[in-house]
Amino acid sequence: MIDRQIEDFLLAQTETFMKPAKDVAVLIDEHNIAHAKLLLSQYKYSNVPVITKQKEFVGILGLTEIVEFENAHDFFYEKSTQTDISEIVNNEIETVQLNYSFEDVLRKLTKQSFLPVLNGKEFVGIIPRQEVLKAFSAFVHDFPKHYKIEKIPENEKNLKK
Repeated sequence: MIDRQIEDFLLAQTETFMKPAKDVAVLIDEHNIAHAKLLLSQYKYSNVPVITKQKEFVGILGLTEIVEFENAHDFFYEKSTQTDISEIVNNEIETVQLNYSFEDVLRKLTKQSFLPVLNGKEFVGIIPRQEVLKAFSAFVHDFPKHYKIEKIPENEKNLKK
């Protein structure tokens, strides 16, 4: 469990680590695989969120899913222009709701490079792992400016539990 003061301090950095949906490259679930491959390779993204036209989160899509599709279809380009990405999207992805706890974010970010943030089913943004690391950097540098840190004497440790 994260100490409440530390979690409060880190959550105060929310604006620095949550990237709003309007600033995130996304794919619409009706886009075809060829379009998705172009976006991913052109902007050098490894994965991007996939949403519906109504902004509901569907999953993520990355080059891994595209390559697996191409291998299954012998790199048949015409098939990739006629297949919606909804057929290959990874929908077994960790997400957090808008009222997330920092502990939940840390636990889930160990498995992926970003966490989609949802309000119900609506996609509202992402929390990239690198931005959380920046928040920790701020913590290391700024926390002692706002809070007093003292080592608990050995004889008092059992009393704090």
